[in-house]
Amino acid sequence: MGQQDHLVLGIMSGSSLDGLDFAICRFRLAEGGPFAVAEWEILAAETDPYPPTWKARLRSAPALPGRELWRLHADYGRWTGRRAAAFLAKYPALEPELAGSHGHTIFHDPARGFTTQIGDGAFIAQILGLKTVTEFRSGDLAAEGQGAPLAPVADKYLFPQYDAFLNLGGIANLSLKTPQGEYLAGDISGCCQVLDRLAARAGLAYDDEGKLAAGGSLAPALAQKLDALPFHDLPYPKSLGNAWVRESLWPLIDEMGLPAADALHSFTLWLAEKIAKDLERADTDCSAKTTASTTKQVLISGGGARNTFLVDQLRATQKEENPRFNFLVADRTTGDFKEAALMALCALLRTKGQTNSLSSATGAKRDSVNGALYLP
Repeated sequence: MGQQDHLVLGIMSGSSLDGLDFAICRFRLAEGGPFAVAEWEILAAETDPYPPTWKARLRSAPALPGRELWRLHADYGRWTGRRAAAFLAKYPALEPELAGSHGHTIFHDPARGFTTQIGDGAFIAQILGLKTVTEFRSGDLAAEGQGAPLAPVADKYLFPQYDAFLNLGGIANLSLKTPQGEYLAGDISGCCQVLDRLAARAGLAYDDEGKLAAGGSLAPALAQKLDALPFHDLPYPKSLGNAWVRESLWPLIDEMGLPAADALHSFTLWLAEKIAKDLERADTDCSAKTTASTTKQVLISGGGARNTFLVDQLRATQKEENPRFNFLVADRTTGDFKEAALMALCALLRTKGQTNSLSSATGAKRDSVNGALYLP
C-alpha cells in the first residue's frame, strides 16, 4: 500500500482573542482504501498574540455597519496572511503545499441560517503563495446543520484511540464517539472567555492554573442562575456563538457582583459539574442499546486544559472506583494547537473532496465537504 505525505499550514483564531495559532502539520495518508491518516505530527507551531489594536477591532466587529465589517474582513485577511508569512519564514526547510484558515467568528446564528468568519482567503493565498481554504462552516449550514463543531473531524482521523474529547477554549465543547463509530458533539457553555474576563477584575490576563479560583468561596446562587439558561438544557448537537456568551451568560455572572476569586471559584465548580453531566447524558443517549460499562478515555485540549483547578474539579465528579470518564490532559503542543491542526486537516480534506463536517456532530441532513478554495 502506497502512502502520501502532505505538509499543510493550519491557522486558527479562537473566541478568547489570545491570538492567531499557527501549526505546520505533516499528514501521511494511506492509499488503496477509504481516506485515512496513517501518521501525523505537528512540525512547528506558535501563537502570535493579538496586539491591542486588533483585539479592539475584533471585539467591536459585531456592531460595525456592513461596509466597515467588509473592510475589516479584507484587512484581517491581509494581516493574517502577513503574520502567517512571518511564521513560515522562521522555518524555511518546511514548505507547506496548502493553508487552511478558520477566520475569526463574528456572528454564529444557525437557527437563522448564517455564520460569519472574517479573514479574506484571497489575500492570504496571494501573500503566502499557497492554495488557501477558508469558510469551513457554511456548507454544513446549507445542509441544515449547526455549522459546528468541526472538531470531531480531527477526533475521527487524528485521535481514534480516545472515546471522548473536551475542548476547553473560549467556549467549552464536547465530542463523544458512539458505538456506531459516529460522533455526537456540541457546545456546552462559555469557558475561557468567561474565566479570563473574571481574572481581568483582579488585574490578570488569565487565572494561571486556576490559582485565584482555588482560593475563592462558593456562591451557590450563581449555579442556580446558570442552570436556568434555556440553552443549557437543549439536547445535542447544539452550538453557541460569542454573542450568546456576552449577552446571555455573562450578565448573569456580572450582576452577582462577586469578588473575582469567588466568581471564578463558583463558575469553575459549576462548569465542571455541567461538563460531567453533559458527557454522562450524551454517553447514555449514545449507549442506550449497549451494555458496555468500561471507563471512557476523555482527551482534554484548549487553554482550559492548563487550568489545574478546573481539571481537578472535573476529575472530582467521578467515582474513585470504576469512574465513567477518565480525564486526560493532552500534551502541551497538542492541547494548544489541536484546533490549528484541525484547520490544516479540514483544508486537506477539502482539496481531496472528502467530508470535513460530520452530520452526526452538527445535526445536518448529510455529511458535507466545506470550504472556499483560493488559488495564489
